[in-house]
Amino acid sequence: MIEKNPKVQTLAILGLGLMGGSLGLAALERGLADRVVGFDLDPSSVKQALERGAITEAAGSAAAAVSQADLVVLATPVGAIADVFAQAAPSMRPGCVVTDVGSTKSGVVESVTRRAPGTVNFIGGHPMAGSEKDGIGAATADLYAGCLWILTPTEATSTEAYGTLMRFLTGLGARVLSLDPARHDDALALTSHLPQLLSSALMGFAADVAKTGEGLPLLTAGGFRDMTRIAGSSPDLWVGIVQENRPALASLLRRFLETLGEAADALDNSDWYRLRAMLTEAQRAHRDLPGKPGLASSELAEILISVPDRPGVLAEVTTTVGEAGVNIEDLNILHSVEGGRGVIHLEVNGPRNARTAAGALQKKGYQVEIA
Repeated sequence: MIEKNPKVQTLAILGLGLMGGSLGLAALERGLADRVVGFDLDPSSVKQALERGAITEAAGSAAAAVSQADLVVLATPVGAIADVFAQAAPSMRPGCVVTDVGSTKSGVVESVTRRAPGTVNFIGGHPMAGSEKDGIGAATADLYAGCLWILTPTEATSTEAYGTLMRFLTGLGARVLSLDPARHDDALALTSHLPQLLSSALMGFAADVAKTGEGLPLLTAGGFRDMTRIAGSSPDLWVGIVQENRPALASLLRRFLETLGEAADALDNSDWYRLRAMLTEAQRAHRDLPGKPGLASSELAEILISVPDRPGVLAEVTTTVGEAGVNIEDLNILHSVEGGRGVIHLEVNGPRNARTAAGALQKKGYQVEIA
């Protein structure tokens, strides 16, 4: 059975901005690491991370930072993740668990997995948390509390590594879901990357319109401020994200432009019935949005899944459960003494989630029992 202690002895963080700094603050505040070693190309970020208590010691290079780490978190901009990993990987200890915080996954998982030594366990990750502010100065120990943290295991992911990482993340107060990397990128293109482009475009458009007057009007309503809040995010950060997820995002943006065109046609033709139908459908969809994950609390329920002993089964089980919208609170795997099969034990929050997860797994052909 997997050890259930979420604590690691040495945590290495490569990249000490908002995400990396917040991770270090949270890990130390919650007692999840004895040592937090940090590295960043910007010496001022390293200095500030030490002063703020986000790391316990600084390293002179990425390789030095990871040399004794049990868990490594790549908290660099998404476009730099694969290169930073390649620099540090030869110095990682056998059995080391590695993850990242990039908001695109397909390219990162493919690039890093291709370069990973066989002794290192990489699992792609994406915490659904952040701020329109960036840098170590904006870091906070509660950034990840209650957030959804997506993991993207592959057929090479070991049960032990996944369990270690999952328990560390839940120790931060995050809710863990597993998704296929491509499914993750499609979902985030709609729910994160497209909204960022729309917010920035609206802010830029308003600024252009205001140039004909005396600046932005004082009568900026709450809706305008709500929709343009994330336009204050780092342009360099978002260019890197958009580059990594360009195909999915470009397709969605073209479809969205068609929807705007339909609204413009309704106005041009005074088609108020059509416009009202669009607004009504949007209102209905908004009402059906799921609430924040993990708000409802109930007793844990255990699911037992009989599985063949083959590569990829852990990734398939966890992503199936994640795509059904169920958080995994704990897991372990018991191998049959006869060999060839095993039983994965999953703990989820409450009987309803157990039934949802079991149904999704049964559709995949698994034999499932709710304990």
